[in-house]
Amino acid sequence: MSRKEVLKIAKTFEDLDKLLGRIEGGSLAKPDWIRLQGDCDLEDMTEEQRVAFLGRIHKCVLRGFKDACGMPDNKKERLKLWQSITRCGFHDFSELGWTKNYDSPFVENYDYIQAYQTGGIDALDPYKVYSSVLGTFDFGVEDFVETKMCRNVRTIVEPMAGTAEFCHTGHFRYPDFNYLMIDLDEEAAGLVMGQDWLPQAKKEYIVGDVLASNVWDGVKSKTEGESLAYIGKQSHHFFDAKQLMQLMKVATEHVDYLMLETPQICLVSEMGDTDELTRQEQEDAGFKCELTGEKGGDPNPLTNQLSFRLQATNGRKEKTMFNYHGWTSWAHSTLVAFADLLDLNAYYYHSEDEEFTTVREWDEDADCEENVTFMLFTARSPSDDEDD
Repeated sequence: MSRKEVLKIAKTFEDLDKLLGRIEGGSLAKPDWIRLQGDCDLEDMTEEQRVAFLGRIHKCVLRGFKDACGMPDNKKERLKLWQSITRCGFHDFSELGWTKNYDSPFVENYDYIQAYQTGGIDALDPYKVYSSVLGTFDFGVEDFVETKMCRNVRTIVEPMAGTAEFCHTGHFRYPDFNYLMIDLDEEAAGLVMGQDWLPQAKKEYIVGDVLASNVWDGVKSKTEGESLAYIGKQSHHFFDAKQLMQLMKVATEHVDYLMLETPQICLVSEMGDTDELTRQEQEDAGFKCELTGEKGGDPNPLTNQLSFRLQATNGRKEKTMFNYHGWTSWAHSTLVAFADLLDLNAYYYHSEDEEFTTVREWDEDADCEENVTFMLFTARSPSDDEDD
């Protein structure tokens, strides 16, 4: 992000009260974050005091708050505090801190653990569990539309949207953009459209096949300004080679930029073991969450295919949240080869420079070998973007 974020610090409850009072009174603009440290410890508040302060904080920040005081050592008290905070409109699914949607007036309830406490593992909401462990929260629309390449984007398209965090969270920061989501999952569409959206939001969830040209014709007819289509959660790995090339072709014929979330650069043979995803609140509640391989679905280094599932288990019972059967972990070099065959220009997101860089220029400082990255494809020539 190009804009420098503002952080204010409160070291005591009195500091916090005065800081919030200045913001509420209009003498101080909302900061992005408030950091609680020193004696300003949420654990030391009564539940009533904590709910009151969190309600005020929610109205007084753009992004959320950072808690330098940490969480209790006792798991029962730790879970109780976590649930208290998440019911007041903040989540910690991002590494950035306790986060809300950007300047959102809506107090969301992010406590998905209560369902487990009342109904056991069968009561867990697969979509909410999925969002907590695999949702894309550390990067958002702002990270990409503030790049030189995508600075003129005004329409965000989210194919294979699922729970559509990218569009939903993005619209709070850019409420004047146009947001189009595509997926075959009617249940997910209902959940997303049932969430709180700003009243002026221009949004549509299209229940359709992302490989179908007529779906993209509809997208193009609704596009305003330049368009960026983003497939998150590495969902493009569901496709075989012909399907993925078809997607890249039809998407780039209808939008200006197609961006894929891609895994860190590694061998598929390194992906075969169970991937432990358990979050602290899940462990405290008594269950764990993991990506585990299917029988006969071991990684094939010749085809890059593997099969696995997202599951929750408490040692007595398991619940499969989502199946990933016949997943192909498409290597970055293969995506670039597909782009060459389709006469597309390929770029990767350089997290250090916060810009898109041509794949012809490798920079080890881009962090692509340790963390997820983003590959962007476009039929536009580099001169088109330079001339804008």
